[in-house]
Amino acid sequence: MTPQQIVGTASRLFAIWLFITAFQAVAIGGALKAGSSDPSAVWVPYLVGSFYLLAGLLCWFFPMVIAHKLVPRTKYDDVLHVPAQQALVVACVVLGLLVIAFKALAPVMGYLSVCALWIGSGQPVSTIDAGRHIDGLIGFAQLAFGLFLVLKAQVVARRLLDDRQAPEHELRGEVS
Repeated sequence: MTPQQIVGTASRLFAIWLFITAFQAVAIGGALKAGSSDPSAVWVPYLVGSFYLLAGLLCWFFPMVIAHKLVPRTKYDDVLHVPAQQALVVACVVLGLLVIAFKALAPVMGYLSVCALWIGSGQPVSTIDAGRHIDGLIGFAQLAFGLFLVLKAQVVARRLLDDRQAPEHELRGEVS
């Protein structure tokens, strides 16, 4: 597999996770609507769920477009020779997607939902418990870190490899 195919596969797996999360967001919206005195204030989970669904559809139907944007094109070769830098680029992209999927999106969505309910009930956001603000800030920081890993994977990979381990060295278990 080429690095693009690995990232394309990860993109499809990420799409599946986004579909599941979209359905969870709709369920959260339904639960908030049932428990809220103002049902019009629970639109945020539905909006976030639709964003998840849209992103999931894009990741599912265009995984190789995403892969070619994130990882530079290479020549296809049946023999699996992965230069260290390409392996690190792929690892950074996959790690970034995992951070976004499993660490960042749930706290961000929860924080935005609570803020929407708070504003919908006529209360200022500043009166929300400090713990919720901290959770939201942590979620946004994790989201930023995950996006950085995905969007700047080549830069991170170059930084992780020193000049002696330039792309000509391949991952074969060799220790320099």
